[in-house]
Amino acid sequence: MNDFTPELGQAAFGQPYKTYEVPEIMTAALTSISCEMERVYWNRHQKDIACPFGNNGSEDNYDSDVFSVHAYSWNEDEEQPWNFKFGDIEISWYKRCGRGMSSNKKITPDMASDILVACLEHLRNSEEDYMKA
Repeated sequence: MNDFTPELGQAAFGQPYKTYEVPEIMTAALTSISCEMERVYWNRHQKDIACPFGNNGSEDNYDSDVFSVHAYSWNEDEEQPWNFKFGDIEISWYKRCGRGMSSNKKITPDMASDILVACLEHLRNSEEDYMKA
């Protein structure tokens, strides 16, 4: 994991970025979390979510006691401190998850695995709780 170097557009126009480059394993974990979030949302509401992992300025940001994800903000008057937060780990991206990703901490494969398991478990439990109600 290297120090993060933003792409040109991100450096000039994007939100603030973090110190460290996000490893591919964490990008894969976030992609899995995004897919599961979309699946669970569909099962609960029978419609697609404007997924906050995308470049949609989403009103459907997600905040829970396990993790939070906020779509890239197009509001130039407001600084967005992060897009994904899990405990004290903050990850930022440029326009969409997977592009220009940086984090405030070096993320190890074990950390990525723990984040993935906890987030998927949370989403699946929320789906089960909803279906029982």
